[in-house]
Amino acid sequence: MWTKKGWLYLSLGVTLVFVALVVRSTALMVLGVMLLATILVTQFFSRLGKIASMRQLSSEKIFEDGVITVDLALVNKGGRTGFLEIRDKLPQQIQIEEGTNYLIIDLKPNESLRMKYKIKAPIRGIFEFGPVSLRAQDVFNVFYKELELDLVDNVTVFPLVYDIKDLPIKSRTPKLFPGASKVKQPGPGSEFFLIRNYVPGDPFKNINWKAFARTGELLVNEKEREAVSDIVIMLDARATSGTGTIGHNALIYGSRAAATLTSFFIKRRDSVALIVYSDKLLSIKPSQGSKQLFEILTALAGAEPAGDLPFKGVIEVSSPYMPRRSPVIIITNLDGDPSVVEAVSELRTLEFDVVMLTPSSIEFELMARKRLEAGVERSLEYEVLRLERDVLIQDLRGYGASVVEWDPKVPLLAILMSAAQSIGQTQFDHRGGDW
Repeated sequence: MWTKKGWLYLSLGVTLVFVALVVRSTALMVLGVMLLATILVTQFFSRLGKIASMRQLSSEKIFEDGVITVDLALVNKGGRTGFLEIRDKLPQQIQIEEGTNYLIIDLKPNESLRMKYKIKAPIRGIFEFGPVSLRAQDVFNVFYKELELDLVDNVTVFPLVYDIKDLPIKSRTPKLFPGASKVKQPGPGSEFFLIRNYVPGDPFKNINWKAFARTGELLVNEKEREAVSDIVIMLDARATSGTGTIGHNALIYGSRAAATLTSFFIKRRDSVALIVYSDKLLSIKPSQGSKQLFEILTALAGAEPAGDLPFKGVIEVSSPYMPRRSPVIIITNLDGDPSVVEAVSELRTLEFDVVMLTPSSIEFELMARKRLEAGVERSLEYEVLRLERDVLIQDLRGYGASVVEWDPKVPLLAILMSAAQSIGQTQFDHRGGDW
């Protein structure tokens, strides 16, 4: 291909030849022909021989803000290339922490080269590294040749997972499994829960004799029931979830919340299911263990804002396969979906306990605009949107859903603690019988 310098030389040579013909100057004619001949000969000296390459990554799966070391090795198995430009192509979202992915070097025949640098992935996703772009020029910088080495690697960046202590979210129909977790309900277990009056038929060994000596009444020790719960997490990945910047939008924040909740519940040995809806429906069946955590984190990493599936349609398709009377945690910005109230009403009719985390797209849009000074019309517009959102949230709470508004400026841990308090004060507060 031609460089700017090459086009300049070509124009100058043609101009000299044309002027020489007009003024009938032999000297200008010779000069122009020599310049054009030089350009013609030079193109044969711009060569790009056979280059072998290999890339090694310190890890192919990391969490957000994780660092990966990239080691790129090149070997020139052809002739002399002259000055060679090498660029290892990286995704736009990846930051270089140390070293460089670009180099200019004179790579002689059979000579090898290693480029080593560190990159940081601040945003979750599945990113493609490569190909490797090579560019060689001739001595006079008139022509250049480009070559792309088909060397591509994928890196999966999982959403950031925060450490949380406790959340009072458990199923109303827990399943008894060995090694299960406590559910704040009397039953078979190993840890003390409460003391109650003796009822005919209670095991004799459960009588608290010290309390009997003190009060003169037969009292029985109750242990805390141990069981596992089925938890369903639903993530809204529709096109509206991408409102904001690439690093600050409802999908990014929602993915981190879903990953944190999944990690917590699986550590508690609960069974977790994930449903992601965008332009299609992705469903992961409830299961336990590190394999389930890895599968859910991978699904969250690959979620992209797209489509506009109505939430009611998602519930109609998914609810027959969801564990009955189990908690359903819905992470959505509530934008552009008039069916959400009817869908939540259907979930409550089917006796699901609904918890909603709702990051506001209004705040993400304001963050994207860096809160520029706005006129009265723009302020009124946002106030109307906020009012409509408040009315929708009140309607959802009226159907028995625990709705927690999520201000993007508030850390995720604070939001989850707020959700825990809200849940603990409402439908998950045990008072002696059912939940």
